[in-house]
Amino acid sequence: MVFPYDFILEELYPLQLRHKKMFGVDSFYYGEKIVFALRKQDNYPNDNGIWIATKIKFHKELKLLIRDLKAIEVYGLKTWLVLPESSDHFEEGIIKIAELIKQHSSLIGNIPKVKKKK
Repeated sequence: MVFPYDFILEELYPLQLRHKKMFGVDSFYYGEKIVFALRKQDNYPNDNGIWIATKIKFHKELKLLIRDLKAIEVYGLKTWLVLPESSDHFEEGIIKIAELIKQHSSLIGNIPKVKKKK
């Protein structure tokens, strides 16, 4: 399977990641946490890049660690941030994201809520 910005997967080797489609993007889980998603689509090109699953309380700290992080515009996802592919610091940011995931940083990753059956 081919993913946009797949060099993040090389940076994360040998971690065992799980792939899942979400909102038309390629999302990745490490253990029980969703940690990031890869998006490259024609609609809302400002949101193309690496989406980081996080919590609002960590936004400020992450923005200090990774330049050019911003809120996602398209889906109104409040807890997620995006490192846009247009960033001059895109590759540098991806390396930092991978380091944080490998260090099991609490700054990255959310445990998805279990959907209740109707």
